[in-house]
Amino acid sequence: MKLWQRFALISLLVLLLDQATKVYVKLSYPLGHEIRWIGNWLKLHYIENPGAAFGLSLSGLFSQAEGSLAQSGPKVLLTFISIGITVALGYYLFRLSQEDKRLVYPAGLIIGGAIGNLIDRVFYGVIFAQRNYYEGGWFQGHVVDFIYVDIWQGIVPSWVPFWGGEYMALWPVFNIADSCISIGVVWVVLLTFRKKLSDTKTGA
Repeated sequence: MKLWQRFALISLLVLLLDQATKVYVKLSYPLGHEIRWIGNWLKLHYIENPGAAFGLSLSGLFSQAEGSLAQSGPKVLLTFISIGITVALGYYLFRLSQEDKRLVYPAGLIIGGAIGNLIDRVFYGVIFAQRNYYEGGWFQGHVVDFIYVDIWQGIVPSWVPFWGGEYMALWPVFNIADSCISIGVVWVVLLTFRKKLSDTKTGA
């Protein structure tokens, strides 16, 4: 199998798994539904993310706009930025994998995950318009998140700057695409570090 075929196959498998789980959750459960998988720390918790990573929003950039731009502008801008980054990153990772064939596997994970989340943003506002809790439309979809990991919650020690003495909860909610992107990034970093370490030892 050629390098680009492996890259495409891994990306496609990630994409199919990601979309299958998102569609299942979206059609099977109401927004906010929660199911315990392992104790209280690993759960299915269905939410929809309207913003960027970690729920960040670009709406402030359009706060002075009027009409439909104020409502749709942030989502459209975010989506097109994501498309541009995905295309550039895909090309860069594929070129890297031509130099080190081991990189084709994490590269496929990253691009498959990125495309999976893009599909939510571009198409879900149309495909699931009747099920949305927001105004639908092209580029207006929300990313479906449902894997809930309750890492920690409690009072931050007083010696911690800025947040000392405050209550804080670390409970990321993510999806298969996010998982594959994170695994892929760590994998690329480890392979790159290992290659540099090997080159240093051999004096390359």
